[in-house]
Amino acid sequence: MNDGIQIILMMVIGALIGGLTNMLAIRMLFRPYEPKYIFGRQLPFTPGVIPRRREEASLKMGEIITQHLLTPDAFISKIDSDETRRFIMLFIDRQIETMESENLSLRYFMERIHEGLSEKVMRSFNDALDEKVAEEGSKLYGRSIESLIPKDALATLDLKVDGLQPQLTSKISAYINSQKGYDDLYTMADEFVQNRGRLARSLKYIMTTDSIVRNIQKELNKLIHDPKLTDIELRIINEEYERLKKTRLDEIVTEGDRDALIDSIGETLKRRIDIDGILDYPIKDFNPEMFNTFKETGKYKLGSNIIEYLKANTGRIVEKLHLAHVIKNQIDSFELSHIEKLVMEISDKEFRMITLLGFFLGGMIGIIQGLIVVFL
Repeated sequence: MNDGIQIILMMVIGALIGGLTNMLAIRMLFRPYEPKYIFGRQLPFTPGVIPRRREEASLKMGEIITQHLLTPDAFISKIDSDETRRFIMLFIDRQIETMESENLSLRYFMERIHEGLSEKVMRSFNDALDEKVAEEGSKLYGRSIESLIPKDALATLDLKVDGLQPQLTSKISAYINSQKGYDDLYTMADEFVQNRGRLARSLKYIMTTDSIVRNIQKELNKLIHDPKLTDIELRIINEEYERLKKTRLDEIVTEGDRDALIDSIGETLKRRIDIDGILDYPIKDFNPEMFNTFKETGKYKLGSNIIEYLKANTGRIVEKLHLAHVIKNQIDSFELSHIEKLVMEISDKEFRMITLLGFFLGGMIGIIQGLIVVFL
């Protein structure tokens, strides 16, 4: 055989061996997808490298991405960027514009967070109000009247009671000396004379009923201004007043009345507070001055607080997300054919160069072998 033809033949054979070997090696990265068996024994190199190491590769890839790419510092750097700040401020401005144009209420935002949340909040508030009113009502039910009255009001009431005796004397005196008092005394005196037998009726022959009444009025006026009677009145009034102050509420109010009163107070508070109306009230109308201040300066403080909060909690958030496991699970969920397609699309040029390099190196080796054979 001609030496030149022999060298060319060995070059072609070497090139084919080198190129086809690299092509086979690249294909064996994925193929076959599953192990192959002959006579119950698994063939070597089946399945391919990536299918065989898929679990380990996906786990390692997740760790690499989270430890070197998607790190907390990377997220913090992105959060603290001017682009993120502009995005957050733009979001806040749009929410403010929407609140103004559409008169959005607290109920709207609650329902956006979770359907039925506003009703749950209102029901919880009313239940808590009923519970609190019932609890306070039960506490007050066992207390004395004196302990329920504020100190200032009690001091004012003490002064009123101290002036009660003179007022009482004045009222009695005015009644006795009035026409009404005279008529009542005249009637009582006339009935006394008529119903007490002959001795009493004989007084008519000595005194007229009018003179009897005038004498009674005179004596009653002396009696009500007598110091001893005044002291008795003061003592009785003060004793009854002190007894009333020491009286416990449950001694004068039945449990049924207490429960009815508590229910009435609870319903009154609910109507006055009107939590349902508050939830439907436009946010911008709660306090227009405060809302305008928020639009001008408060929104910037809110934006800064959001960024600072995200920066301070990014590490914990990333940790809670378990990104490494998420990435692993996502990779494991891919079909092997899909992974192969992705890898081949990304590295097609490189794999082609490797194949060509195999042909080239195989051809060079064939030439060298041919030269050695020819000259030796």
